[in-house]
This record gives sequence, structure tokens and C-alpha cells, in this order.
Amino acid sequence: MKALAAEVVRTLDYRLRCLKVTVKEMTGDVMPTARELENTQILVATPEKWDVITRKGNDGLLPATEVRLFIIDEVHLLHENRGAVIETLVARMLRQV
Repeated sequence: MKALAAEVVRTLDYRLRCLKVTVKEMTGDVMPTARELENTQILVATPEKWDVITRKGNDGLLPATEVRLFIIDEVHLLHENRGAVIETLVARMLRQV
């Protein structure tokens, strides 16, 4: 998942650079600061990291009300070990937005 996230970030950054869109990655290897998140228009995250930053008590890292578009890739993982995390995230986003 981390490699996929990095690839998506590189592709989006390259294609949207002319529009001055800021793309950041949030995975187990890369964690942007709160200030970087404030200035980010597109955030590519693994399900586990998205879980961490959207949970209550996250010190206001990313309020769900700031999210305008939520795209889930690799949704076929719902029947894998990570499926429960993805289901939880979708339910949380639906409740908070």
C-alpha cells in the first residue's frame, strides 16, 4: 500500500503541478506536519493512517468537515484483513460529513 500511495502522489504531483495543487503522502513512512496538512489540497493516505487522523482525540489533525472528496482505491480489500479498517473509515466519514 505504501508503494502504491507513493506512486499516486508522484503521478498527481506531476500532473497537477501547473495548477499549483499540493499533493502529500501519509503512510507509515511519511507523516506530514499539521502545517503541511493545512496547505495540502490532495492527501493520499493508507487506511491505517487515515484512521489515525480522522479519529476523535487526534488533536485536530484533520477535521472531517474539511474533506471535500473522499476516494477509496483498492476497495476489493474489504474481504481481506484490512477490510474492517476500510469499513470503519467509510462509516466514520459518513457520520462526520
